[in-house]
Amino acid sequence: MCGLIGVNGTADAAREVYVGLLNLQHRGQDGAGILTCGGAGQFSLQKGSGLVENVFSEQSFKGLKGHVAIGHTRYATIGKKDPNLLQPFLDYQAEVGIAHNGNIVNCYQIARELEGKIEKPTTDSDSELILKLVAHALAGQKPNAANLFGAIRETMQKLVGSYAVVGLDAEGGLWGFRDPHGIRPLLFGSKLEIDGRQVYALASETVALAYLGYGEIQEVQPGEAIYIDKNGVVERQILRKETHSPCMFEWVYFARVESAMSGISVYEARFKLGLLLSERIKDLGITADLVLPVPETSRAAAIALAESLDIPYRELLIKNRYVNRTFILDDQKERQTAISRKLYAISEEIKGKRCIVVDDSIVRGNTAAKIIELMKHAGAKEVILVSTCPPIAYPCYYGIDFPSHEELVAGDRTDEEVAAALGADRVVYQTLVGLKAALAQKNLCTGCLTNEYPTDVTSGLEFQTQRSKDRKKAKVK
Repeated sequence: MCGLIGVNGTADAAREVYVGLLNLQHRGQDGAGILTCGGAGQFSLQKGSGLVENVFSEQSFKGLKGHVAIGHTRYATIGKKDPNLLQPFLDYQAEVGIAHNGNIVNCYQIARELEGKIEKPTTDSDSELILKLVAHALAGQKPNAANLFGAIRETMQKLVGSYAVVGLDAEGGLWGFRDPHGIRPLLFGSKLEIDGRQVYALASETVALAYLGYGEIQEVQPGEAIYIDKNGVVERQILRKETHSPCMFEWVYFARVESAMSGISVYEARFKLGLLLSERIKDLGITADLVLPVPETSRAAAIALAESLDIPYRELLIKNRYVNRTFILDDQKERQTAISRKLYAISEEIKGKRCIVVDDSIVRGNTAAKIIELMKHAGAKEVILVSTCPPIAYPCYYGIDFPSHEELVAGDRTDEEVAAALGADRVVYQTLVGLKAALAQKNLCTGCLTNEYPTDVTSGLEFQTQRSKDRKKAKVK
């Protein structure tokens, strides 16, 4: 999972992309990058490891010139935490650059099949592989809407997995495309500058576009490509559509609460998840003295649940705002250490109380186990852990970093066994029916819940094996 943004039509495109990336920081904290084009192939690229505000300085924007720019925040789900894997990627010969969010499940298979047929990527990145495929399909043609649409269509025929892509070219065009199942999000917006210029942007979430003043925000459709040339002419084309199966984890955890996905407010979805979960708790006859959210993403659900159950809502797990998301850290030891620094329990309010602790999801169980330990240490009489997401029991191959069944706490355990493993008195999960009702989507990607994926995942075992090797290499270093 990564953050994407692209802007076309303003003299200060890089600065707009930078502000957009700040609003997409939650989607990746390994590193960030910005690529610009000032016309006639005058590309400028800067990227680095760490948070957006630490990668770029005021001096950066003196070198990042041009009316078109793309940016990326990285969350490593393939390859290592290697600065060479940071995006955007640029192909100078084809005069195109891209940034990608998602995972290509069959990337290793494609790389083997195309050995000697296309220029080999310089990194182990599936994102750079996409760039090489597009560049090869262009075959020396001028990068314009018609030629790029043809190259993207050809590339889509080879790719299996999830991808939202933003790109730019030497002709001053901004473009983007989305996988045929719409697993990863991509939005399109426009605004009118004071001087009358029309400016366009693509981004992973509505919050980044809205913050920058873009309106008329629309989804790029599954399998659709969009091209905005240097004169502001917009062309759109559906190249290959299969289904619309957006990832349920966007609403549950990943997206900012201010965003909307597929027309559904993330806040509204999380609030409904809490309401529906409260009905399950009533049916189970569970009572408690307090409802506590695990900050930050479960807050809306916890409020809804507390109101529905008529139990006091209290924020008694206090987050250190200077510690970033622990789920997207690469190593289990890193995650556990960060969790210890991240949360503090107010024991005076917890001691002797029966507490319902609301979390957005339970994946590996690192956060949950540590929180329960904190609650018990603070003197909680009883800790009932409730999850707004059903049990995550299968790997994700599409950009959420749990590609292995073995690392999932609910992989081979009953709810009672999960509770025992985490140290909770009880664990209650959202139902699949409740999840679908809250997100109000006809189709969803729920592969990690049901083992039913929108694409072929026969290459998933190789993907899982390689990811495990990457993690081991990172530990050695």
